[in-house]
Amino acid sequence: MRRITVIVLILLAAFLLTQAAFSLQWPIAHDEAPLFYEAFLMQSEGRIPYRDIFDFQMPGSYIVYYLLGILGGFGAFRIRILDLFILAALIFITFQFMQRFGKMSALAAGILFGLKYLQGGPSLSLQREYILLVFIALSLLIGMRDSLTPKHRLSLGILFGLSAVIKPHAALGLLPFLLFDIADLRKRPGISLLKAATQSILPMAIGFLIPISSITIWLALTGALSPFLNIATNYWPLYSQINGQMEITPSAERMSFLLNQAARLGGSGLWLIPAAFGIYLNHNRQVYLLASLALCYAIYPALSGQFFPYHYIPFIYLATLLASLALSPPRPEPVEGFHFPLSLFILLTIVLINIRPSQTFLRQIEGRPIVTSTDRAEEIKRFLEINLEAGDTVQPLDWTGGTLLAMLETRAHIATPYVFDFYFYHHVSNPYIQSLRTDFMIELQKSSPRYIVEVISIDKPWVSGEDTTREFPELRAFLNEYYSVTIQKEDYIVYERR
Repeated sequence: MRRITVIVLILLAAFLLTQAAFSLQWPIAHDEAPLFYEAFLMQSEGRIPYRDIFDFQMPGSYIVYYLLGILGGFGAFRIRILDLFILAALIFITFQFMQRFGKMSALAAGILFGLKYLQGGPSLSLQREYILLVFIALSLLIGMRDSLTPKHRLSLGILFGLSAVIKPHAALGLLPFLLFDIADLRKRPGISLLKAATQSILPMAIGFLIPISSITIWLALTGALSPFLNIATNYWPLYSQINGQMEITPSAERMSFLLNQAARLGGSGLWLIPAAFGIYLNHNRQVYLLASLALCYAIYPALSGQFFPYHYIPFIYLATLLASLALSPPRPEPVEGFHFPLSLFILLTIVLINIRPSQTFLRQIEGRPIVTSTDRAEEIKRFLEINLEAGDTVQPLDWTGGTLLAMLETRAHIATPYVFDFYFYHHVSNPYIQSLRTDFMIELQKSSPRYIVEVISIDKPWVSGEDTTREFPELRAFLNEYYSVTIQKEDYIVYERR
């Protein structure tokens, strides 16, 4: 059985390396383009998020993409290298803390997650949940030990504080570490529950507050704290009502929708079968900690209520860790015992069902072009390269449709603080959205950009449902009066100032 396991892992590792090599040709796509473009604005114009850029992401996201953008020169190839570097670091860290279960399980854990990550293709690359895994993996490297010191607790708090400034609900993963630590302290003689809780909670809370406080001070010093709080209190509640199909979920249906989607586990529930065998064969404190974290991050997407594929990245990571334990038979049970071959067979079956090459990779090996919104971006890029002059600005009416990628690659400067336009079209009767529309028109009239690029394709992520629209009369009147159509395509329009 060991020989079969080794052969399978070698084949999977070769498959992983092959896909990784091909991924170096992947373009910047989907959420990467707007985030890197915003980072470019921070680097080139000194813009500060919330104050000079209207967006609803957490501050940590801007900092991470700013650093990645600077290191990668905002170029696709170097960014792909950084992407693979992060993946290699994750696999290395994972191998370090999973070695306690055996080298086979440690290798399998990293390889299986790497394959699932690359399976998502360019649209899953460098998503924020993927960045969070660096902190989650480091927390497991620190926290998967028999007892914690105050230094360990402080470090765990810092790691989950860093996660929270990227995605607030990522801090949910700190809870299992806290509970397991309190339970361990309670086993010591003479320690009451209150004392154990204090010893555990205090250093973790201090560590958690360090990144939160640092970000808050940065926002305050740059004049962005008030705009951030304004967005958090007014826009976040509206955005949270948009589900994964870009629809407004009616309040009466919200709970049933959340329960139904949460039970699906993003289509990754099959990993729970080998994971259950892994837990059964290796029942100890560390395995129960992994299982608790997997439970937390299975709940994690429901906290946003949107259930996009990238929301399940942390859960898939932890599920593959548990599943890899099926390769680690307990001692002193013989390697050829009944349970181990069965668990190995189940794991291999799930791998064959769940692990597939990305559609992008298949197109590459077939010699076909990578089909994404980057095709549109390339056309817009060529137009901007030829026509933009010094001092010209561009206003995108888009989100992930390729305009922002074209503007990033041509280093075009934006006319207003509004990088996206989708938030003008949902909850349109809400006073806050109406105020955004009004402010956008004021900024647009004031800046008078030379070009306005509007994506109108069917793949534009329009929000549908109650209180949504695709009409913006004030914008149409402004375009009709001051702009003429320079390019009219089926999927986008370029307007030029008269």
